[in-house]
Amino acid sequence: AAGKGVEGLVAVCTSCGKVETVTNAMNQGTTERSSDSETFLFKFGIEPMNPDGTKFGAVKEVTRERAVVDEKCPKCSHKGLNFYCMQLRSVDEGQTVFYECPKCGHTFSQNN
Repeated sequence: AAGKGVEGLVAVCTSCGKVETVTNAMNQGTTERSSDSETFLFKFGIEPMNPDGTKFGAVKEVTRERAVVDEKCPKCSHKGLNFYCMQLRSVDEGQTVFYECPKCGHTFSQNN
């Protein structure tokens, strides 16, 4: 039986290039091939891929556009901090503001 969390993922055999869903690969184990060198095994010689063709588990570069406030960094005194807000406490309380210095990378938060 297939493991949890593999629905929708595909596996690519690194030797023959065959593409198979991970669930099918785990259930079948091998494909019908005439030689051992072309055997498609889930646990050997494949690379799990997302349906869009990217490697499973690969870290995607995320760029965030953040607002800038005209405040000084408490660590390096750089003026101009990036910030964003999140509601971490109950709804009747204010938001938490997270600040990040683009110069030194120092981060801190403030409850409003």
